[in-house]
Amino acid sequence: MVGTKNPPYHSVVWVTVGMVQLPRTLWTYWLSADKPGSPSYGPDLGRGNPTDMLFFSYTELFACLRIICGHTPPPPYYFTPTSQELDQDAKWIVRGVVRRR
Repeated sequence: MVGTKNPPYHSVVWVTVGMVQLPRTLWTYWLSADKPGSPSYGPDLGRGNPTDMLFFSYTELFACLRIICGHTPPPPYYFTPTSQELDQDAKWIVRGVVRRR
């Protein structure tokens, strides 16, 4: 395809899972190429990377990781908070997803 740019692929993307104290059906998934804590990470004040996306189900996240990002999505349990995270009353957790070549 002449004149078409390939989408940017990152070796690692970050998924922030929100509302993990609630049932899984209410969790949100924030996908970003920016590492959490970096100045451009997150939806605050529109500073996020233009490719950042919010999903309301694992199914939506799975499709995006596979089709748009070119990643092999990890299984749903990968995003489950650990008992330590839950004991610390974590409201959200972060997981990195590595692109398999």
